[in-house]
Amino acid sequence: MTRLSIAHTVTGVLLATSAALFAAGAAAAAEPPVLKSGLWEVVRAGGAPGDPKHLTTMCLDDSVQAEMRDFGMGMAKNICSRNDRSFDGTRMVINAVCQMGPTTLTSKSIMTFKGNTAYHTDVSAIYDPPMMGTRESKVAIDAKWTGPCKAGQKAGDMTMENGQQINIKSFMTK
Repeated sequence: MTRLSIAHTVTGVLLATSAALFAAGAAAAAEPPVLKSGLWEVVRAGGAPGDPKHLTTMCLDDSVQAEMRDFGMGMAKNICSRNDRSFDGTRMVINAVCQMGPTTLTSKSIMTFKGNTAYHTDVSAIYDPPMMGTRESKVAIDAKWTGPCKAGQKAGDMTMENGQQINIKSFMTK
């Protein structure tokens, strides 16, 4: 796996999970659940049939969730002119317009929570002008809690499908 694809995998997982955690931290009468601490399996795939799936595992605890929530809130505040969120029961919808360099990213994310141990996210995005040759993208993410973190893992450890391990805290501090 190249450094660029690792960065894309980490960024995709981080953004999706940050969105889930950001929503969990929002002060509202009805809130999404706080995700259960432990080992999470995150499967990310493009929106077209036959697109490859990418499996990542992540060791989460309350401190990592708080850092990811803060990261997501800070990022949205800094680059998004619109970041509307609504939550109803088990479903959250996020509509955002964000500036990434010269490109305006318009996205819609729909997250469906299954308690605090699983969620599904569909993200559709339009890049204007296209970013790195991409005008539109669709991503589906399925995440589920699989149990306690593995022996030797620390909070924030993320294992890529090729076995490479990084700690996502390093990506949030750069």
